[in-house]
Amino acid sequence: MPIASATNHGRVAAVVTGLLFLAVTMHQHVAGAAPAVPVHHVVGGDPGWDVASDVLAWSTDRHFAVGDSLWFAHEATDGGVAEVGGEAEFAACEVGNPIRMYTDGLSRVGLDDEGARYFVGADPAKCRSGLKLHVDVGAAVSAGASPRTEEDGAAATAPAPSASSGSPGVAVAPLVRAALCLVFVWGLMNLGA
Repeated sequence: MPIASATNHGRVAAVVTGLLFLAVTMHQHVAGAAPAVPVHHVVGGDPGWDVASDVLAWSTDRHFAVGDSLWFAHEATDGGVAEVGGEAEFAACEVGNPIRMYTDGLSRVGLDDEGARYFVGADPAKCRSGLKLHVDVGAAVSAGASPRTEEDGAAATAPAPSASSGSPGVAVAPLVRAALCLVFVWGLMNLGA
């Protein structure tokens, strides 16, 4: 084999090795756990934080995870939302010593830690009429886990990568790039032959 041909085969081998490393790295990134996808929950759906909305029914089948946000939309004149410290204050609609008050009319509450959170109407009469929300915040959910879509359209999710129809949570674009890399490598190998 001539020296020039051996040099070209060495270059092709180096390119092939680099591209295969890239393809394996991309596959490991795709196959691994995807980062958490936060959900923005608009409490109460379309009516918002209001006695007219059935907040208990709204929250029944929802999953709240670290990284998600609660959005309380209410009239600023309604007194707002009080976050209380525990189940006893929640049950009694006791708002005398809240952890936080949200009175802006549109308040965002980040769910930064796991555990129970309790929200009640700052007006005790509205709280006793059912305007209260108990949230159990779980661990962050990876994008490849069970879907976290909101059926009523009241919550917005962060954009998720496209998924192939047969494998939920596996991004299509990186797989296509990996396939193109392999086709490129095959082409380089055949050029040198």
